[in-house]
Amino acid sequence: MGLDIRASKPDSDPGSPSNALSARPLSERLWSVLIGLLVFITIFIAALPIFAIVRGTSAGIALARAGNASLLTWLGLELALVALGMGAFFFAYSLKYYLATATMLLLAFFGPGHSGNASGKYGRRAGDLARIIRRGWIAQQHSNGNRTKWLPLGYEPFVSIHIATYNEKGVVGRLLEACARLNYSNYEVILVDDSTDGSMEILEPWKQVDRFTIIHRDTRDGFKGGALTYALRAMDPRTEYVAIFDADAVPFPDVLRDLLHHFYTDGNPRPRPLPEVGAVQSYQWHVLNKSESWLTAAVRTEYAGSYMVERPFQQILGSMKMIAGTAYMIRAGLLRELGWGRSLTEDWELTLRLYARGFKVVYTPYAETPAECVATFGRLARQRMRWAEGHSYNVNKWFLTILRSRRLSLLEKAEFVYYGLYYLQSALFMLGSAAWLTSELVLRVQIPEWTALLGWSLLFSNLFSLPLMNLGGLLLEGSPRRDYQGVLGAVALSFLLVPFQAWASVKGLFERREGGWFRTPKTGRITDRVEHLPQQKSLKRWLHPRPAKLSPGYALATNRRPGRSFRLICITAPFLLLTILGIGAATAPTVEASNAYYLHNPAGAYTLDNNPSTNGSPAKFAMNTPGATQSWATTVAYTGQTIPAGTYTFTYWTSGVGGSTVTAILTFGYSGSASCAVIVPIATWTDSLVNGGGSTTSASLPAVLLPDNSYLCWQVTVVAVTKGGLDLRYDANNQQTSITTPSIVVPEHGSPLVGLAIFLPLAAAYLVRRPLLASRRVR
Repeated sequence: MGLDIRASKPDSDPGSPSNALSARPLSERLWSVLIGLLVFITIFIAALPIFAIVRGTSAGIALARAGNASLLTWLGLELALVALGMGAFFFAYSLKYYLATATMLLLAFFGPGHSGNASGKYGRRAGDLARIIRRGWIAQQHSNGNRTKWLPLGYEPFVSIHIATYNEKGVVGRLLEACARLNYSNYEVILVDDSTDGSMEILEPWKQVDRFTIIHRDTRDGFKGGALTYALRAMDPRTEYVAIFDADAVPFPDVLRDLLHHFYTDGNPRPRPLPEVGAVQSYQWHVLNKSESWLTAAVRTEYAGSYMVERPFQQILGSMKMIAGTAYMIRAGLLRELGWGRSLTEDWELTLRLYARGFKVVYTPYAETPAECVATFGRLARQRMRWAEGHSYNVNKWFLTILRSRRLSLLEKAEFVYYGLYYLQSALFMLGSAAWLTSELVLRVQIPEWTALLGWSLLFSNLFSLPLMNLGGLLLEGSPRRDYQGVLGAVALSFLLVPFQAWASVKGLFERREGGWFRTPKTGRITDRVEHLPQQKSLKRWLHPRPAKLSPGYALATNRRPGRSFRLICITAPFLLLTILGIGAATAPTVEASNAYYLHNPAGAYTLDNNPSTNGSPAKFAMNTPGATQSWATTVAYTGQTIPAGTYTFTYWTSGVGGSTVTAILTFGYSGSASCAVIVPIATWTDSLVNGGGSTTSASLPAVLLPDNSYLCWQVTVVAVTKGGLDLRYDANNQQTSITTPSIVVPEHGSPLVGLAIFLPLAAAYLVRRPLLASRRVR
C-alpha cells in the first residue's frame, strides 16, 4: 500500500523554514530574501502614519498651550486623534493585504516552479456529485487511479472522519455519498446528529453501510464541540488522523490523500513524519451555490481572497495559521489528549490550544473542499456574530498564555495579535468613524500639520486593499469570469456586517460566558459545477490558456474561462489604479487638512502658513486709522484644487484701551503673485473686532476652485475705529492669530480615478463579449 501526493512539492519543514533555507535552490533563496525585504519595507511604511500623528499631536499641544484652545477645541482634537489612530490601524492591516497579494501573485506567476500542468479530461459523478468535477482525475499513469506521484509509506494510515450535524436534512445525504466515494481504503465515518427536523430518516439507512457509524443525541450540550466529543469516544483505536467536515461540504475523492501528505516530508529514500505539524487546514471552498444571488457571489469572493492569498502568505512566512472548522485533519493522538472544547468557535479554541502546546498548523489550498455560501443576509449576520463573539472570547481567555509562551515564535505571536483584533476591527471602525464625524462636521477641529496628501492616501489605500486581495484570490484560482462580479459585492458586504460584528466582538471580549449557538441553515442548492483548483500557474499560461475540454452535456456558458484581454485587465488594472493614485498623492498640494493658517512676520515679511508660532513676543499691526490695510501671503504656490463649501473663521488677539473697537473688512482669497497685490476673494465679510481678542465667522459660502500656481492671501482693511483703535497682535506662542478654512481640501487628482474605475469594467465587458458576438454573427 502507499500514499499518493501531488506533483507539486510540499513545504519541506513548515515548523522551521529557516533551517530548510540553506538546502533550497539559489532561486528559492533569492525569493526568500525578496519576500523578507518586502516585509521590512511594509513595516516601515506602516509606521509612517504614526509619525505623522505624533507630529500633529505635538502641534496641537503647542496650540493648546498658547491659550487658543477652548474645551470644545480640546475635545475635537482628541476625537480627531482617535480617528486618525484608527486610520493608521487600518492602514497597517491594508498593507498586510497588499503585501500578501503582491507576494502570492509574484510567486504564482514568476516564482520558481511556476510552470503549470496540462489540463486533463473531466470525469463525471452521479446525482448532485455530477456537478463536482475532478480536473484530470481520470488517470492513465498510475494503477491506483491517481494522476499524482507515489509517496511510499508502505501502508495507508487509518483516518476517522468526524461530522457533527444539526437539522441538516437538505445536505447531509450528499455529504455521506461523497464520503462513500473517497479514493482511500483505510478510513471510517462517524456522524453525530442532534437534529429535530427528521434528518434521521435520511441517516437511518447509513447505519447499515460498512465503515459508517451514525450516532443520535437528544441534547445539544456543548454544541458542535459536544457532538464531536461523542465521535471522538466512538473512534476506532487504530486511528492515526481525524478529518473534520461540516454538513454542507462535498469533499473531492482524493481529499484524505491531499491532507495526509502534509504530515510527511518528501524525503529520500522514504518520507519521514513531521512531528511538529499538529493539523493541516485546507480551503473551505464556498462555490456550490455561488450564482444563487449577489450575496452568495460576494461571500464566495471573500473566501477567495482569504484562502488563496492571506492564508498561503501566512504559510510562506511561517506565522500562525488558524483551523477553520471544516476541511482539516488533525493527529488522532493529539486530539485524544486535548479533547474538544465547548466554545462557539471550537476551531479557533483548538488552534490556540495546539500552538500553546508547541504544535503547528499547516495550510494548503490544494485539498479544497466545496461547500455552500450562506444564502441570506440575516443568516450571514448571525453566523458572523457567532464567529465574532467566540473569537473575541477566546482571545481574551488565551491572550496572556499565548504571548508568554516560549513555544511560539515572535512572528507567530505577532500574527496572534493580528488575529486577536480581526473581528474587533468592526468596533474600531465605528469608533473611528464616529470620532471623525464629530470632530470634522460638528466641532470643526482638525489636527495641525496633518496634510491632505497623507489623509487621502490613507483613505484610498485602505479602501482598495480588500478588493485587490479578493481579486488576487480569484486570479490565483483561475476562476470563471462571472465570479469577478462578486468583488464589489464583497466590499458592500464588509460594510453591511460592521455593526453586527462590532457588537458581537465587544460582547465576546468582556463576557464571562459565551452565548448560545446559532445554526446557519443550508439551502442544499448547487448552482455551479466545480473542478479542482489548478495547482500551478504562470502569467504566460494565464494570458494564453489552453482550450478547455468539457464533458458531454456540459453548458459552456456556466464555466467559460476569462478571455485574454479580460485577464490582462484584471491583472494590470488594480496596479494601474494604485500607480495613478500614488502619482496623484505624490503631486497633491501640500495644503493642510487642518486648514488653520497662522499669521507671521519674520524679519518684516508678512507671511501665512500652517505652523503655529514659537516666538516669545508678538508682532503688531496698527488698526487705528480708517483705510489701513495689511495682507499676509503664503510662501508657496498651490496646484489646482477644490476648497469645499463652508464657513471661514478668523481667531485674533488685540490690544487697546478699554471699550475700543475696530470695524474691518476681512478677506481670504488667492493671488497669482506672492505679494498678493491683486487678491481674488474667496470669502469676504465685515465685522467688529473687540479689545482683547475673539473670533469672527463668515456666512456659509459655496465651494471654490483654486487655480493652479496660486498663493493664498489674508487681508484686513480698517473701515472705522473707536477710542483710538486697536493693535492686532500675532506671531507669538501665546497669541496665535489665524484664519481657518472649511474642512479638507480635496485634490482634483482623485477625479481620474473615478472615471478609470467606471471605464475599466465597461471596457473589460466589451472586450470579453466582442469575440462572442462575432462568433454568433458567423453562425
